[in-house]
Amino acid sequence: DIPVMQRPSRVITRESGNVGVIMVRGRLDPNGPIDPLENAVNALVEKGLTNILLDLRSVSYISSTGIGSIIKAYRSVSKLKGHVKLLNPSQCVRNILTISKLDGMFEIFTDEQQALASFA
Repeated sequence: DIPVMQRPSRVITRESGNVGVIMVRGRLDPNGPIDPLENAVNALVEKGLTNILLDLRSVSYISSTGIGSIIKAYRSVSKLKGHVKLLNPSQCVRNILTISKLDGMFEIFTDEQQALASFA
């Protein structure tokens, strides 16, 4: 069994009205040709969903590449007048956002209903 800290990320996507909700679990550390977060965002955008809520409560580790994935998501939906907002970033994600001065770039919510309502 792989220790929790080493598990690769799992990305679970669902739709709530006009918002795509992406839950990331495990390590947000894409390495290699496939970036699960980027793929999930692209799939939602192809369906016409440009409002994305990233649920990051279950992220055990995030690398600079993981931060890059979040920024890439932000850029790709911003071009389409959409938004990326963050829900319950875990402590490690919060630390990295603060250190890299990105905490001001994203609206951060602790309540999913409030987050979803904010897109209206």
